[in-house]
Amino acid sequence: MIKLLDCTLRDGGYITNWFFGRENIIRIAEDLTKANFDLIEVGYLNKDVNDKDKSIFQTIEAASEVIPGDRKKAEFLAMADVDQFLPENVMDYKPGYIDGIRVVFYKHQIEKAMKMCKRVAEAGYKLFVQPMVTIDYTEIEYARLIDDIVELKPSGVSIVDSFGYMNRSELKYYFDILDSRLEENCMIGFHSHNNMQLSVLNAESLFEYDTKRTIIVDASLYGMGRGAGNLNTELIANFYNQNVKHKYNLGIVISLISDIIYPIYQERSWGYSPYFFLTAYYHCHPNYATYLLGTYDVTINEFERFLQSIAPERRVKCRKDTTIQMYEEFIGKK
Repeated sequence: MIKLLDCTLRDGGYITNWFFGRENIIRIAEDLTKANFDLIEVGYLNKDVNDKDKSIFQTIEAASEVIPGDRKKAEFLAMADVDQFLPENVMDYKPGYIDGIRVVFYKHQIEKAMKMCKRVAEAGYKLFVQPMVTIDYTEIEYARLIDDIVELKPSGVSIVDSFGYMNRSELKYYFDILDSRLEENCMIGFHSHNNMQLSVLNAESLFEYDTKRTIIVDASLYGMGRGAGNLNTELIANFYNQNVKHKYNLGIVISLISDIIYPIYQERSWGYSPYFFLTAYYHCHPNYATYLLGTYDVTINEFERFLQSIAPERRVKCRKDTTIQMYEEFIGKK
């Protein structure tokens, strides 16, 4: 079984600094419910942000306020970054709250993440685990992590193609590791980025898997997301309707894109570009492109040479000040 998860309010927020406006946040959540989406991510949990016009929520209670009164069959989730929302910030579950929390973390944050995952499970929420840059794990590292996660009885664990270069065989490789270790009722998710325009190909390949396990596919309206963006909700919903059964209301989806998302795109575009292709090709964080293009006029050739100059161990980590400093040193050496 395939379930579709829309993450526009969370991943799309990288484009607007999560400012969608309160009415739009509520409408997106409500209309995606009407359109029969299975899981809807309402945004980030962040203990330091309190702005009703943003899809970032200081508390779980605040995140739950944007959920429609009639949830139909949809489940509502929020994402918690282990540096922005702490175990002590997770209040016990109450009826009416979000259904689950997605805990996201990098490999160097595993210890923090396990504490957070444990608290989410103890508090009564459905636990979804998102190890970032999944392809960065060796088989042994990944298997060890999953075995620790299994002890917490998660509702789902996702393969996360953070930098957008995972191919179909690599996706299947990590899926098989999860499939062999997770309990049968645990769902396997896939979250992709479109740096190499592989999102649709990879997502469609999941429909071919011979498995009794439920698979969750993440997508966002018009692919809205950081850099090259994500899998397009409208594309994968249409594929599902054509190849499985007619379930998702594309008329509602297109109205959301027309009224809310496309006007944002016209001002702050996202999507495939040679720069984001190159960050994926050299296994670099996409923010190397975002930060440099927002500061300098860098040709494609020069950007490639800059990426080539970055030591492998620094390619997966990216801060703006460090990126600018590295580029200025690179220009100076030239």
